[in-house]
Amino acid sequence: MSNRRIKLDRVLLYCVSIVVLFIGSYILYHHGSGTGSKEVGYIDIGRLVEGYKLKKDLENISSQNLYKIKAVVDSLEMLKKVSGTQSNIELDKQLENAQYAFQQYYSKTNQEINKKIWERLNPVLEQYGSEQHLQMLIGANGAGTLLYADKSRDYTEDLIRYANEKYEKTH
Repeated sequence: MSNRRIKLDRVLLYCVSIVVLFIGSYILYHHGSGTGSKEVGYIDIGRLVEGYKLKKDLENISSQNLYKIKAVVDSLEMLKKVSGTQSNIELDKQLENAQYAFQQYYSKTNQEINKKIWERLNPVLEQYGSEQHLQMLIGANGAGTLLYADKSRDYTEDLIRYANEKYEKTH
């Protein structure tokens, strides 16, 4: 379960990074870089998402339901072990359905959590960039979309604090 989730999170972060990189490149190309005091910064998308309190809150809610479904799966697996080698078609079907429900719920909630996170973070990113007088904020994810940047241009920790403050005000 955790390996699959990590892979899904990495794929989503990679896709978001590519989109952010293309948008940033477009903005830089069409608006030039000669605006004086404005600068370019970057954020570590993985750290931002992991540090965002909304993600933790949504995962806690999701986990409660996942534990309930997992308890049913575990109970059915125990019944199957207790029943011995005799094949119980009805029990096998129930176990298969419960496992499928668990996988479907897990996948669906991960997608919903990511969607909600980015629906909330995108306006915060825009507001933060504007308040910091940044010309561009580039997303880095460790997959090669940002090959090098001076650490002084890393706004990740400041942005995590900023996003969490905004979240706590509305929560």
